[in-house]
Amino acid sequence: MRLFFTFGSLLVVLAIIAVSVRTQLKASQRVLPQAAAASDVPAVPQGNPQQVMSQYQRELDKAMKSGAQHTADQAASAADEAR
Repeated sequence: MRLFFTFGSLLVVLAIIAVSVRTQLKASQRVLPQAAAASDVPAVPQGNPQQVMSQYQRELDKAMKSGAQHTADQAASAADEAR
């Protein structure tokens, strides 16, 4: 009898977790398209393939430089805190 209650409780907890995860995933799917629409980068690239590739390269380079600068700033901040 105790086994059935334990198993039943486990199923109830798993069902609650599954519903929670599903609602969280649906919420994130609704937010992502709005964030993409608010971006200054067009969703569909315009122009011929060479123009699209060069635009992609510029955006990628800009993002990589931004990420490298952010990492360098964090490293400098961590070094200052360590002193």
